[in-house]
Amino acid sequence: MSMFKKIAIISKIDDDSVKDSLDTVIKYLDSRDIQYFLDKSSSALLKGKVETPIEEIKNNCDIAFIIGGDGTLLRSAQELAKANIPICGINRGRLGFLVDISPNHIEENLNNILSDNYSVDERISLIGSVIRNGKEISNNISFNDVVIHSKDAVRMIEMDTSLNGKSLYTVNADGLVVSTPTGSTAYSLSSGGPILEPTMEALVMVPICPHLLSNRPIVINMNSVIEIRLSEKSNTNASVSFDGQTNVPIQANDIIKICKGKITLKLIQPPGINFFSILREKLGWGYKP
Repeated sequence: MSMFKKIAIISKIDDDSVKDSLDTVIKYLDSRDIQYFLDKSSSALLKGKVETPIEEIKNNCDIAFIIGGDGTLLRSAQELAKANIPICGINRGRLGFLVDISPNHIEENLNNILSDNYSVDERISLIGSVIRNGKEISNNISFNDVVIHSKDAVRMIEMDTSLNGKSLYTVNADGLVVSTPTGSTAYSLSSGGPILEPTMEALVMVPICPHLLSNRPIVINMNSVIEIRLSEKSNTNASVSFDGQTNVPIQANDIIKICKGKITLKLIQPPGINFFSILREKLGWGYKP
């Protein structure tokens, strides 16, 4: 008998391309007489099926199936991980690093998961707080990354960085990414950072388009406390972004303090799917031309 009896279904907002996958999931669950709860977006796509508020989903469900891309999963993870609800991602045609069930294999994978044939991949979170004049003005959670970036197209920002109270470097760049191993295949990778294996106890700091070539990515201990101060010389328009979901405007002398969070994201993976198989397919490794 499956551990998962009450299922949340969360879909990408305003995107008809997920409808086929959503229909397949609903048809399968109906055929097995399994109870499910639809978020606002799923309810809208199914035209008239009852919507369940997120608070009710958090209080009732054993697992959430996310239909969409990595961005949809990260948006949902913010709420669901706090309620300790495991998540399984069904992609909408493009392979993601977090949503790993393809539209062509939904039924067999649901069958495996609901027959308790799956693994749990646990991912760490970051807590990022913005401190202004000694007071915390914002506090957010991230599973991928915390990104400080200039909002002016051609202006760099100057940041003083420290690790565990010791000065690291001053960086002039378009921005700075602080990433978990999960986020190492996202913006961090695009900015020239290394890929970290998800179980590594490490974080990575990656300058975005640094002015000096000596400002390189650095891999640091997972339990480090990172402080980034926006230099008083920085009169540019800057903000800090959490998983690309929440943006907080920042100004000169603000301090962004980042450390490992207590909440973890539990990703449910069916058999045959793992980080390295996704990496090989996504990056084209090991295929003969």
